[in-house]
Amino acid sequence: MKKIGKIFIGLSLALLVLWLVPWVYRIVTLESYSTPFTLYSCVVHDFTSLDRSDARNFRFIDRKGNVYGDEVQPLFYHSILASKGAFPDSLEGIPVTEEMVEHNSVILSAEPKEFNVKKAPVYLLMESVPVRLELHDPEDAFVVRKNGLAVYRMADNTLLEEKTGRFNAALSAEGFRFPANLVAGKPSHHKEYDEGYLLTDAEGKLFHLKQVDGEPVVRHFPAADSLDLRQILITEFTNRATLGYLVDRDNRLHMLRPDGTVIPTEVRYDPAREDLLVVGDLFYYTVKTSDADGEHFFALRSDDFSLVDRMDRPYDFEEEVNLCKYVFPCRLSFTSSDDGWVKPRFSDFSWIGLVVDLLVAVFIIAWRWRRKNTNN
Repeated sequence: MKKIGKIFIGLSLALLVLWLVPWVYRIVTLESYSTPFTLYSCVVHDFTSLDRSDARNFRFIDRKGNVYGDEVQPLFYHSILASKGAFPDSLEGIPVTEEMVEHNSVILSAEPKEFNVKKAPVYLLMESVPVRLELHDPEDAFVVRKNGLAVYRMADNTLLEEKTGRFNAALSAEGFRFPANLVAGKPSHHKEYDEGYLLTDAEGKLFHLKQVDGEPVVRHFPAADSLDLRQILITEFTNRATLGYLVDRDNRLHMLRPDGTVIPTEVRYDPAREDLLVVGDLFYYTVKTSDADGEHFFALRSDDFSLVDRMDRPYDFEEEVNLCKYVFPCRLSFTSSDDGWVKPRFSDFSWIGLVVDLLVAVFIIAWRWRRKNTNN
């Protein structure tokens, strides 16, 4: 029993060292690193990156090294240009106004932790057409179950059986097969309008569900039936150019129009590993995906989402010498920025560290054996 206790204490100390030493080493040696804000310009038709070397003035640099001011991004900095009387009357050969710019401004971001955490299948049910035309906090919520949806009144957690039946009947009438798989929505009154939820059924077909005057409104999108969807992002932008973004199993990004049309793009995006940033304007969308290796930029036309240009920017910081790989066979951590789980994670496996540890262990065992024999 005493030997088992020693073994347990030894293993606990080994795991503690395996966790703390690389963690402390990383904190001490890690240096901050940032990349410049980059957008595709409708003026020079190139990606321009923000240069902050001059604290008083914003400067943008394109891939050829040309330097510009705010005027190279008139649609993003339209308020600043308008205040200086420098906002252009026309761009891309058409007249533009600030109202047009604001109406067509698009910003969307997503992180892996939004999708890697398993959430309770409970979704707030907003009224999409409120009486006073202002969105308010939802009173009901629906729960995804194997044989349908269950609608509850949140105030007293009461199952609304009649309403549940109407919602399930409306979904079934459109060909929905329970249970629901992917469910995407933004139940908040801090937006201009509500489109409810985009969801897939047990067969992977895409549907749209929202509440209008307390009644379910369901649509099926046959154009997406051939897609093996991996993730859905609902958009609800002011210009209503899209209803959502769809990501298939090949990590290809598709745009879903409000009329049900699905437009494939050249963007590749892995929701489980990459950050996503979409900044769109009247003429172009700049889509940025970023992973551990670098950033990938795609410029898409705002009308048909065809690819105009693309750019890859690998991280150019000098990686610190990882001394831990010469000491430890792997690194132990319990949290990750990619999800919200707390669990043991082994990474950065090193054969060098394993061999070194084995040699040290052999040396210690031989030393103790020799010392024991010498004492005897």
